[in-house]
Amino acid sequence: MENWTEIKTAYLLGRLGTVSATAEVLGVHRATILRRVESLEEQLGGKLFQRHAKGYTPTEFGAQLVRVAGQSDDAFKTLIMKARTHDSEFEGEFVITCPEVLDHYVFPAIKEFKDLHHDVAIHFRPSNEVLKLEYGDADVAITFGDPPQHPDYVVRPLTQMQIGLYCSIFGNAEQLHGLDGVDEPCACRFVVPEENIFGESVAGWIQSNVSSKQIVMTCSTIRGAQDAILSGLGAGFLPTAVGNRSAQISQIIPPLPEWNVPLWIVTHVDLHRSAKVQSFLTILKAARDGFSTEPEDRERFERERAACYEGCQFCYRYAGHDPA
Repeated sequence: MENWTEIKTAYLLGRLGTVSATAEVLGVHRATILRRVESLEEQLGGKLFQRHAKGYTPTEFGAQLVRVAGQSDDAFKTLIMKARTHDSEFEGEFVITCPEVLDHYVFPAIKEFKDLHHDVAIHFRPSNEVLKLEYGDADVAITFGDPPQHPDYVVRPLTQMQIGLYCSIFGNAEQLHGLDGVDEPCACRFVVPEENIFGESVAGWIQSNVSSKQIVMTCSTIRGAQDAILSGLGAGFLPTAVGNRSAQISQIIPPLPEWNVPLWIVTHVDLHRSAKVQSFLTILKAARDGFSTEPEDRERFERERAACYEGCQFCYRYAGHDPA
């Protein structure tokens, strides 16, 4: 077992068929996958894969290795599941992960779950990445955007996360509008998301309506964008369940259906049917109807929006109002 890392890599390559998919699952560079496979082939003295236009196919020798490695992998997963469940289905550790900005979606469900199962030790691990469920890093993951493609993950839709455009309520006209040298229908400064965090529709709106001169910062996290908007650095996109909860942020443009981002529940196939996971999923799915996107104070919210429109007629028109 001195070469288990290489064997695991070859096993996943045999199952997934491409270097890029294997690299994504293992969280390493493509070159690392190729280096591990080549090293294993040298040590075993045989060719494991044939490369073709669409990816990699195991040789007869490679297929034998994939089969044996799969049996070992299944045995390890069974051991992990037994360790997790302990002597009782509702004892031991239970790990939940989600992006930090979505924690308020999850905490009410965690509270209800804990009220029902006092002996379960809950660990909450905020992360912008889906932790390695196959290694036991988490029992349940909530994520958004494109669903994970790991072959051993069970991925189910949770709800749609609505996205709106927001800015600080403090000094909007002075801070956001009338930028020198910007000849655009909207002259706001913008904090834009990195790498299509909110999908192609939001990215397309930014590309069509925001010039490079207007972009004051690119942000890789939703929490960072929220803090930047709060500081008055610029306007930016946020989930309505985040933006509408802040008394210091005004919604410029309400959410559009095409801006919606799907939320996903992700579990590992070997733990998906366990009592703890099924109990939590039942509670979480029931709680999704309470994922409020409405502002707590509708009157104040509309007043702030109207004040913002006075400084930016483009936003007013885009929201479907007559500027007159």
